[in-house]
Amino acid sequence: MNKLLPFIMAGDPSLESLPRLLAEAKALGIEALEIGLPHSDPIADGPVLQAAAHRAIQRGATPLRVVETLAGLTESPDLILFTYLNPLLQIGAERLIGLLRLTPVKALLVVDLPDSEEPEFEARLRAAGYPIIPLLSPTTDLDRAKGLLERRPDPGGDHPFAQRFAYVVARLGVTGTGGAPDLAPVRERVAALQSISDRPLAVGFGLSDPQALAEVRAMGATPVIGSALVQALAAGVALETFLHTRLG
Repeated sequence: MNKLLPFIMAGDPSLESLPRLLAEAKALGIEALEIGLPHSDPIADGPVLQAAAHRAIQRGATPLRVVETLAGLTESPDLILFTYLNPLLQIGAERLIGLLRLTPVKALLVVDLPDSEEPEFEARLRAAGYPIIPLLSPTTDLDRAKGLLERRPDPGGDHPFAQRFAYVVARLGVTGTGGAPDLAPVRERVAALQSISDRPLAVGFGLSDPQALAEVRAMGATPVIGSALVQALAAGVALETFLHTRLG
């Protein structure tokens, strides 16, 4: 189980600093990291991530430039590309696969791609080694979750965490708002999911304080931290300093 799955917005504070930031994350022992493609019309991102995406877009961080910046990087955690469907469709499956082969990206988390909505597109990505991470919301009942996990299958224990995990959304709403989630129902949902699948789980949305992160790890899941980290990096806080406050 990973101790933490951080999220950063590509291009904020700058695209030029991205390789250095990823190298630092790897040196600090981060195994996997979500990297957001800046998008002008997000639906799941709260105000902190929206502002970060807006800053990145203003600095010229297009989806293609982000992927090109990642090309050839070896000093980086495994990356999960956090994005929306339209930018991927604009690039096209074959071109996207060709671009990703040059990067540390191992999987994609496409927050507005419902199950079975683009089966051919998703199948081509999965066959090329870029699975779509399943998203399990608070309204996803156990039967539907089981079906979703089967249709977006765990590639197996010989694959990295970045390709295997399912993302458990801690609460309804958008990221970085509404205060800390009530972890009691999250604990129940994680336990229920662990009863039907042995794939790794990550829990995100609203997690920021060390106690909440520790509680998620006590469930046997990996906590995701996004808005608090993005805000800290934008304010000039070093990644090592931030992680020390969350992990000790």
